[in-house]
Amino acid sequence: MSRRRQGRELVLGCLYAYFSTGESVDQVFAGQARRASCDATTNEWAMQLFRNAIENAETIDRTIRDNAEKWDFGRIGQVEKNILRLAIAELRYCLDTPPKVVINEALELAREFVGDDSRAFINGILDRVYKKELEDHAQDSSGETDSDSEQTPKTKGSSLRHD
Repeated sequence: MSRRRQGRELVLGCLYAYFSTGESVDQVFAGQARRASCDATTNEWAMQLFRNAIENAETIDRTIRDNAEKWDFGRIGQVEKNILRLAIAELRYCLDTPPKVVINEALELAREFVGDDSRAFINGILDRVYKKELEDHAQDSSGETDSDSEQTPKTKGSSLRHD
């Protein structure tokens, strides 16, 4: 298993524990990291992703609500929500991972932890999120309203990365 995959599994466990127990970010991470036995580099990457997901949870959850057509947020399973939170945080804040990799990794987590029906649901939401943010970024970058704009530069601090 790759380091990033281990890190994502660690973050998934952290998110589940955080939203289930109400413990602090540091307490949750310390407990989950002990169980995961990742190396220091992976732990550092995972901690940053976990913090990004928690610090931006309100915005990320609103994004899930906005893109979960015909689904009440409260009815989405906890594991599915946390896979979505993790993936949206990685899409937005981990600029070194290509979006297609982020989505594929989220689908692999869904396959491992929740099943095929959930994979389709997660894929649909992440696909909509990615396309909408790509379109929004193109408009912000160029001032154009055409979603097919070619002007979508990859810049540090940008809220979206490109392949």
